[in-house]
Amino acid sequence: MQNTSALYNQIVASQNHWFEAQLLIPVADAHTERIEYLSQRSIFSISINHSAFSDGVPQIGCAISGEVDATFIDPSIPRAGIYVPKMAKIQLEIRAKNDSSASEWIPKGTFYIDTREVSRNDDDLDVMKIHAYDAMLMFEQMYPSDDSHDYPLLDTTLLQFMADSVGVVIDQRTLDIMNRGFMFSLPAGYTMREMLGYIASAYGGNFVISDEGKLLLVQLGGLREETYYLVDENGDSITFGGNRILV
Repeated sequence: MQNTSALYNQIVASQNHWFEAQLLIPVADAHTERIEYLSQRSIFSISINHSAFSDGVPQIGCAISGEVDATFIDPSIPRAGIYVPKMAKIQLEIRAKNDSSASEWIPKGTFYIDTREVSRNDDDLDVMKIHAYDAMLMFEQMYPSDDSHDYPLLDTTLLQFMADSVGVVIDQRTLDIMNRGFMFSLPAGYTMREMLGYIASAYGGNFVISDEGKLLLVQLGGLREETYYLVDENGDSITFGGNRILV
């Protein structure tokens, strides 16, 4: 849940209101980079997939990457050597409007361009079509070498180490939830995204990237008071360094 202003809430509560979107996209030449603000007049379509479940099936232990497809007027100026950089970070924002007022812009996701395609439309405009992913994909790499901690490691310390490794900020709500003090052995041979899944399982939820671009743990329900060992779909205990994880 995001904090919104009284004006935003007032506009949304009014009978006649609508929403506008804008995209913040970097453009660069050989020397400088700046942010181009694409208004709704420059955007043809935006589609976001930001589920808390893999394949839409309710489950826990997932680290889900948000995706966006967007089509807009290409802000590049080839004759001036200005282009959208590869793997550019784009931001989506929305605001509420009615006939007399407009609210503040509210972040609705930060994404990194994976694929792009430029074509010319019937109005003789260069149109860019992109598919982009959020920062969850940064965790799709092996757990980094670590000589600064002693293992087993507290779950919040482990999470902070991984987040720092890829430059992602942890949402404070995640740290508020992670108060049970689970310990993890050195996760040799595992990706950081797999580790996010195991931590999420311990807390009965899934990890996502929030609209503000932060790592957020979303719980499906409270953990029971009894203690259990984490198991996989076959009922076998999940272990790290030979130790079972107690929840």
